[in-house]
Amino acid sequence: MNYLIVDLNIQLDGHKIGFVQQTLNWLAKNQPEHKGTFHFLVNTELQIPESANIKVEVLKPHTTANFEAKTALKKYKKQWDFIKLKAGQFDAQRIVLMEFDIYQVAIGNDSKTGFDISGIWFRPYFRQVSLSKSIIPTIKFKIAKWRKQAMFRLALRNKNLHQIFILNDKVTVNAINEKHGERLFYLPDPVFNYDISETIDIRKKYGIDKSKAIFLIFGHIDDRKNVVNILKSLEALPKEMQSEIVLLMIGKVGREYKPVLEEALNKSRCNFQILQNDKFVSDDEMEALFAQSDLILRMNVNFFASSGIIGMAAKYNKPSLVSNYGIVADLTKEYELGLEVNPEDITAISKKFSDFINSENKWKIDGQQYYKDHGTEAFVTTLLDLK
Repeated sequence: MNYLIVDLNIQLDGHKIGFVQQTLNWLAKNQPEHKGTFHFLVNTELQIPESANIKVEVLKPHTTANFEAKTALKKYKKQWDFIKLKAGQFDAQRIVLMEFDIYQVAIGNDSKTGFDISGIWFRPYFRQVSLSKSIIPTIKFKIAKWRKQAMFRLALRNKNLHQIFILNDKVTVNAINEKHGERLFYLPDPVFNYDISETIDIRKKYGIDKSKAIFLIFGHIDDRKNVVNILKSLEALPKEMQSEIVLLMIGKVGREYKPVLEEALNKSRCNFQILQNDKFVSDDEMEALFAQSDLILRMNVNFFASSGIIGMAAKYNKPSLVSNYGIVADLTKEYELGLEVNPEDITAISKKFSDFINSENKWKIDGQQYYKDHGTEAFVTTLLDLK
């Protein structure tokens, strides 16, 4: 069987590129008993190991430019047509979409394909609930959720759509399969092992005193990261306790969120240190950040899906403070990876911060079982059905 593994929308504002790169690395290293070829179709350069049955095609800039359209539907329809063209050229029998969400309408309107389709559904609708108490936001939420349900039902019309994977969420898999048949499958959200070329001393690089606790916010920084409430919660601590903390924010800041974040930082009157790196950092630095921070903050708002952040924290036995709803909360409880809190309750968050500073030993975790259950092999062999 020939595979075509696709991600045409990789952006260097998060570590989603790791899904493709680490799949490629694992296949090259393990050489599964497979008579076909694994073709990768991507929009950015990858590190390509030598392997007879792995081929990588990176889109030319003019091809990527041709996908642009006035609406997302038209853009992703163009991409889908291109994927089908490449599938024919590569004689691919299975297409693996590293992001299924964006192609649902195109897949559903395409009743016949000469290949099987599978993909990762990052934002399924099942767990999503409106957290607003106002009427208009609640109505808007219900309309948006109905649209997601309609797009999913449309995609299911394609009989070649055989496997839709959901990260870390057996509840959603089982619930939706009860209505629509066995089309959804559980996929472990991977905790990858990166080849590190150098060991980075985070405290030395960012000028952090050894006596201070590092609270880490990592990844693409937007309104979901809940930075404003985190700042307010830190400000609510006694001044002497604030002086023991460094808030370290690492990751590209979303363009629309930049003015909000800048205003919040300018208004902040605090005795704690705030350090920010508005960049997509290397794998070396990412690993060092999780290994050397003290508390990982994952109190996202209006976010119900899985997150690789708690996996990276678990890998280095670092406790996480997470939102008290969604998959992340469930996994944090199940594997005892930290504590949960209402991400909009400033007083409750502040109390958790205070408890950590006063009783850090009480927060110690063992994340190795989670790390083992979510390794690269489990991810790749499940996604590509190589077991």
